[in-house]
Amino acid sequence: MNQISATYVKGIKDNFMSKPALFWVIAWPAIWLLLAVFVFLRGVPSEYAALAKGQSTVSMVTFSIMICGMTSLPANISEDRQRGLYQKLKTMPVQPWKEAVGKILAVLTFGLVSAAIIIIIGIILGARFNITSMGLIKSLGFLLLGTVASAGIGLIVGSLIKSIQGSIMTGVGIAVVTSAISGVFFQYSMLPPVLQKFAQIWPMSSTNSIIINFLIGDIGYNPLSTINLSLTIAISLLFFTAGIVLYTVYCWRLE
Repeated sequence: MNQISATYVKGIKDNFMSKPALFWVIAWPAIWLLLAVFVFLRGVPSEYAALAKGQSTVSMVTFSIMICGMTSLPANISEDRQRGLYQKLKTMPVQPWKEAVGKILAVLTFGLVSAAIIIIIGIILGARFNITSMGLIKSLGFLLLGTVASAGIGLIVGSLIKSIQGSIMTGVGIAVVTSAISGVFFQYSMLPPVLQKFAQIWPMSSTNSIIINFLIGDIGYNPLSTINLSLTIAISLLFFTAGIVLYTVYCWRLE
């Protein structure tokens, strides 16, 4: 546990002291939320405006979690590689999986803080949700699953790209592009049929749809079908497993 807690504390400090991380993970989703409320949702009838703002808030929480795992995590990995940290750790009785768990928990904490800030901003702007206790619990569970998927992608990016700037921009690119084409930034109904299919299997957009279904209502398709839930869980775990394997190989064995 000492190995996990030490890595966790270091990761928390790295994330909250990093200006790029604070911008991309907290400020950028907050800016998009403001744009959604004051620009994109201006034409929504007043009786639906509060729930529409709630849906945008959920989407920006999902995006924040996504970009946290896909940028903060690989940035931390790249920084540690450039500092030669893994060379030093290999001479100590440190287990790679414990070090990885500490990193991921730090990212999860950072993402949850960001999510809380975005939710507060959304509520101040008038967002409302159809919350039940069971729906809230299920939503938190799927938000955790989305964190697992984004952390897996972040581990893959950080393991394959050594440059700090390169890993950050690659993570940002993946997060922004996939959000734009999978219904995180825009309504699912606005997507062409091909991208709607992609939105149903891309774990972050599928997780977003599931949470919106629990907290807001209809998303445009049934994200709770057996096949959709199975694919969301399986692909999320696949990304995470691949990330752990690549992280162990490229950052520990080959450094």
